[in-house]
Parts: sequence; C-alpha cells; structure tokens
Amino acid sequence: MNYRVLFIISFLILAMGLSGLFFMFPDENQSAPAQNQTAGEQPAAKRQTAVLLAQTTRSVPQGALLQAGDYAFNELSVDSDDPRLKFDLKPLFENTDNYSLQGYLVKQPLQAGSFLSANLLLSPQHPDYLFSSLDPKREVPYRIYIKYADRYIFDSLKNGVVVSISSQQAMNDEKRTERNTLIRLIDNAVVLQTKIYTQDEQLLDKDRNIFGYVTVKLDAEQMKKLYSLPKDANLIVLPNNEPPQGATNHRGIYVRKLRGQ
Repeated sequence: MNYRVLFIISFLILAMGLSGLFFMFPDENQSAPAQNQTAGEQPAAKRQTAVLLAQTTRSVPQGALLQAGDYAFNELSVDSDDPRLKFDLKPLFENTDNYSLQGYLVKQPLQAGSFLSANLLLSPQHPDYLFSSLDPKREVPYRIYIKYADRYIFDSLKNGVVVSISSQQAMNDEKRTERNTLIRLIDNAVVLQTKIYTQDEQLLDKDRNIFGYVTVKLDAEQMKKLYSLPKDANLIVLPNNEPPQGATNHRGIYVRKLRGQ
C-alpha cells in the first residue's frame, strides 16, 4: 500500500470524526431560544369558585330536624376541579341572604364532620316534608291558627324548634271574677312549619282575624289534651323554656272544672 492510499484513508477518518463532533454540539445560538421558551412556560392558573359549605358538628340520625348547633357554615374559594364543589349550598339560598338549615330534615345518618348537600336534606317547603317528619304509627301534624293580636309568636319560631302549647281562656277565680288564664298543656312539641298569611289570605279569613298558623308534631296523648279544651280556648305557642307565669298553678283548677268539681 503506497502513501497516497494511506493519506486518503486518513483524510476520510478525520472527516468523519469532525462531522460527528459537529452534530453532537449543535449551534448554541439555535438552542438558546428554545431553552428560554421552555423556562418561560408556566402551568395555567385554575379558575377559583366561591362555595358555601356546611359540616355537621356532631352525629345526626336519619329523620332528625336540624338545629342551629348541629352544623357550621364555611364560605371559601376552591379550584374548579375541587371535589367539594358538589357540596356547595349557595344554590339552596340563591333567593335569600339568610343562610340557615334550621328545621331541614336529614335523609340519612351523618357522622360528625360530614358535609351537607341538597341531596341529603329535605326542605320544609318540600311536598314530602310533613310525611317524612312523622312516625305514621303514632304522630300527626296539628295546625294551630294564630290570631292577629298574637302575631308576635312568629318572631321567635323557626322550623324544627321545640315549643310549649298553652291555652288562653276565661276562668272564674274564687271571688267569681272572670279573667283570662294561660294554662300550659304540652311541654314538648316540634314545629314543622310556620305560615304567615298574605294580605289577601287575611281578608279571606277576616271573620276569625287569623294572621297565620303553626304546624306542630303531636302524638295521641298530646292530641287528647287539645280536644278536651272548651271551644273558646285560644292556643298560644311559646318557646320551650320556663312555664308561663301561673300556668302550673292553674292547671289543676282547669282539670277539676272539666270534671265538674
């Protein structure tokens, strides 16, 4: 093999090596923009949504009517893919600024810390609310009509609260003096619904001067006490705290009068 052939072979080897080095290290000027573009890219920010959440503060059995202490509200903003979005209660209160679940019926047992949702609750305005709130074997809904003079009663009543029921009626004392007496009849009655009449409804019932009504849940024994009242007795619904002044003392007198003693 002569020197010319060896020179050609050496030149080819050198050329291949240089070409390999060229492709291994691309132009820095071309790669720099690509690196800068990658460094500048950031993930798109997720859309935030305001939600109103409510969690139980203690265990609540199925069929119970929620009280104010059974739950707590929390209003916050969450990501658009947050699983808590399905528990948002804002649509439930879209026509009111008063956030309250007082008196709502719980459809299933709930542990403390459970999120409440519209699917788990039954509103007092729902057609099935009354039936679902009762034990059909021993309880009935009883409607107590409230006269215009006693309209203050609605200021302290909400669905689900426990109330007492008293009878306001005329009685004669030992001196044969007639006076109005308030006799407490029932201590623990649950309010299922309250209704204040519109002006048109009040005009339709103007002869009785009715302002609205309160629907309570009663059992058979409680119903007996109401059906034994005189026709002129006026029922008064009050928060269940201390008995009205004089109510306990006059109860025995009233019972004796019913018996003709």
